[in-house]
Amino acid sequence: MAQESRQPPTLEIEGARLRPLREGDAGALYEYLRDPAVTELTSYPEVTTALVEALIAKSIRRWHEGDLSRWAVARGDDDRLIGTCGFNDSSPAHRWAEVAFELSRAHWGKGLMGRAATAAIGWAFEHDRVDRVQAYTRVDNFRSQRLLERLGFLREGRLRSFRICRGRPHDFYVYGLLRSDWIGARVAGERGDAVRHR
Repeated sequence: MAQESRQPPTLEIEGARLRPLREGDAGALYEYLRDPAVTELTSYPEVTTALVEALIAKSIRRWHEGDLSRWAVARGDDDRLIGTCGFNDSSPAHRWAEVAFELSRAHWGKGLMGRAATAAIGWAFEHDRVDRVQAYTRVDNFRSQRLLERLGFLREGRLRSFRICRGRPHDFYVYGLLRSDWIGARVAGERGDAVRHR
């Protein structure tokens, strides 16, 4: 059963913001998803304008229905879409959500997706939407694996031939992060900060 209908909040992060996806984002989303470097280690099918429009419509619909979905990651200066981050799927009954993200290659290596994912996951935990966030990443997608591990996710297993990626089956790792892990890490970090500032 869906949560009460609502729109996602806009979350400000250093250098960008997470805001609701809009139909007008289709051009920018299509532009960076056409870059093979962005999608080659994911389960995205061939990128078309119809696919991009469907992704945006799905996100808008899911938020409207009260389900968790994706945010646009937009530049802070001109609000142009440069990525997405948020949740592909969720189960209110079982209190989990699947996090996913991608970013225009021009913005890789700046810590931006780490900040975006931290904001999205933190919002879901802090607003009591889920107790668990999980992620699936191809076993050869080392960049995504490093990001998840920096965020505190634990690799929980390998799923053989889990998804078909442009015609070929691939193994994926499943990662998980519990609300208790998230809160514990933040409390420990705050204690460490307090000690350093004495």
